[in-house]
Order: sequence, then C-alpha cells, then structure tokens
Amino acid sequence: MPAAPPLARPSLRTATGHPTRRRFAVGAGALTLGGLLAACGGDDRPTATGSGAKNSGTVDFAYQDFRAKLPADPQRVVALDPRTGMEFAVLAGYPVVAGYRLEKGNHLAERVPKGYRTLEGNETEPSAESILAQDPDLLVVGEEWWQYYKERKLLTQDIAPVLVVGGGFSPHWRRHTEQQLTRLGRAPRAKKQLDAYDTRLAAARQEVGRLLKGRKIAVAGAQKPQFWAQTNSFYLAVARDLGMELMFYDPEREPGGKSNRFFGLERLDVFAPADLIILQNPDDPATKAKTWQQLPAVRAGRVAPLNYYSNAGLAFTATALLDELVSAAKLLG
Repeated sequence: MPAAPPLARPSLRTATGHPTRRRFAVGAGALTLGGLLAACGGDDRPTATGSGAKNSGTVDFAYQDFRAKLPADPQRVVALDPRTGMEFAVLAGYPVVAGYRLEKGNHLAERVPKGYRTLEGNETEPSAESILAQDPDLLVVGEEWWQYYKERKLLTQDIAPVLVVGGGFSPHWRRHTEQQLTRLGRAPRAKKQLDAYDTRLAAARQEVGRLLKGRKIAVAGAQKPQFWAQTNSFYLAVARDLGMELMFYDPEREPGGKSNRFFGLERLDVFAPADLIILQNPDDPATKAKTWQQLPAVRAGRVAPLNYYSNAGLAFTATALLDELVSAAKLLG
C-alpha cells in the first residue's frame, strides 16, 4: 500500500444552504482553508520567514511549500486527519476540541484532551458542516491530506487558519518535529519528546539488540494481487535506529508511496532471505498464495503485523513504533 492517504470513497458532505456568519464554499478552486495559505515553493528545509516571532497574538509560519499567519495560542483546534495532523496538534500542546474517530491501534487516542468530539464523516469523506460546527480558530492537517483535498477540490472554505504539517512520511522526522515546533515558539515541547524517544530507544536496543544481530528484516505490505516492500520511509528510519538490518532499504528513493517496490505473486521469492517480515494487511487474500505460504519466515511464524497508525508520523509516533518493533523482534528469539 502506497504511503499516501487512502483514497477510498472520496466524497463530500457539503454545507450548501447551511446558515453561517462565515463564507463557506465547496468544489471551486484550490483548497484554501482560512484563505491564509499559499504555495511558496521551496525544498525540504524551512524558509527563513516564520522564525516563530509573535506579533499581535499571531505567528508567521512558513515551512516547505506552505505559509500562514496562525494564532499563537489557539483555543479551539480541529485536526483534519488522525495521524500527522492530530499528532502535531497534540505535540504542540494545542487544545484539540475535535477530529476524526481514532481507530483501534492509534496510539494518539490516549493523548487527546478531555471533551474531544468526533467529527462526522472521516478523512476521505469530510463533513464540512461538522467541522464548521466546532467553531475552530485553527485547523491542523498533514501535508499529504492537504494535497488530497486540494487535488479533489474538497473543503474549499473560509473557516479558520490552517496549519499544514510537513514530514509525516519522511525518514527525517526528527528534523520536521523540531523545526516546525520551534517555528511556532514551542521548541521545549520538541526537546521533551525527542528526549523521551532517545530514552526509549536506548532501552529498546538493550532489550532486542542480540536478537537482531545478523538477521534480515523486510517491511512490507499485501494487497491482492501484489505485495510491496518499503525502501525509504519514516518506518524504516525508526527501525534502523533500533538496529534492524533492512532488506530493500534504499536511501536514494524519495519517501512516499512511489518509493515502494512492488512484486507480483510469482516474484515473492525476493522475500526468501528475510528472517522476519513486518507486514501491513496480514489478512489480505494475497497472503493465501502458495508462493507466500512457502517463504521461510512465513513457515516459521515470523511475520509481525505492521500497524497502519505507526506507518507515518513524528516524535510521538516514533516512540510508540519502538514498542511495536520490539514486539516484532522478539519473534526472532
């Protein structure tokens, strides 16, 4: 499965006819939540603008291709996706009043503030009325979902400023965590969580280091009629921190869905050298194929599940992922 937002059921419940004191439109032009963001061009580094200096209660924020004037201390924050957007909002210490339902396996569920309300719809079928009803003063969304909405001309609206969070699928998640929080004047929060990651990492290495020595590990996924292997991603970066020797790893590939390598059922022998396979969608019909069932790791019961909600993120997710990787590594014992 490509490391991009799921594209199933892309539809929209519009707010046509919904009375409001704010202009609200759907389906025309690019996604411009709050009308305060514009593409500005750039590379993977933050721009010089947006140092985090506050002016009249706002922060001029710029990162990668996005810029906005944001409230310095928002009071009603809505997260428009349950992974990177929600994670960054919580990392920043924002009062998150609403977002989409946090499914089982999403470690962020235990971090949302009391009183959190679940929006109607979901990230692929956003309910504009439900978002508007929260009276938000800031919307937070990961860059992949931003592009998804923009390309489909969904949720074109003028509700509140929007913070587009970069780096959710990037192996350089540490940098993205630190730089974006710093530009919002919240550097101490970045340091606290990165220190927590380092502490957990040291303990995890002690726990499973001997099991990983000399073992080959594949991080993969299944979706009939094919399998794929991750080559460069957030997930692989954390696994490499832990000391895993990863098959298919290729740092030259651009992170994201297009960086994956895909294999038909007749080519699954490429996974034969793996001592351990960490697999997304382990119950997919493709795993019934004889070529899969005959792989040494599969026959030995060394296939661990890959949690969708740990497949992209920043410092909170990286720390939670370490726990999952430790559990997977113990299959080698």
